Amino acid sequence: MTQGAAPGQPAAAATSTPEPAERSTTLGTRIPMAIALELALTGDPITAERALALGLVNEVVEPADVLPAAIALAERIAANAPLGLAATKELVRLSVSDPSAVPGRLRHWQGVVFASEDAKEGATAFVEKRAPSWTGR
Repeated sequence: MTQGAAPGQPAAAATSTPEPAERSTTLGTRIPMAIALELALTGDPITAERALALGLVNEVVEPADVLPAAIALAERIAANAPLGLAATKELVRLSVSDPSAVPGRLRHWQGVVFASEDAKEGATAFVEKRAPSWTGR
C-alpha cells in the first residue's frame, strides 16, 4: 500500500449489488471481529499505517517505490523451491480454512518434496556453497 492511500468501502451501503459485502465477509478471518465490523459497516477510510498495523498490508511504501518493492518481494519468493512454495501456500491457506486437513496434506507434501529432484539439488547446493537451481521436479 502506498503512503497516503485511504481505502474504504461501506459494504452495508451497497444496496444495488452484493459484491462489496461479499468482499467484506472474510475480513473477520484476518483481523479482530470488532475492527472488521467497524470497517465493513462504516466504510470509513483507513490510513496506510493503520492497514499495516492491522495486518491488512505487508508494507507501506512511497508511490514511486511500489513497483520496486513488489519486484523485490517477488524475487525473494522466486528464490525458493517451487514445490516448497506450493506446499507452503496450500498449508497456510488450509490452516485457516480447514485446519483438520493440514496433517494429511502435510504428509502428502513431505513425500512429494523430500522425494523430488529439487530436494537433492537443495542439499547439493548447500554442500557446494552455491545457490540452488530449482526445476520444480
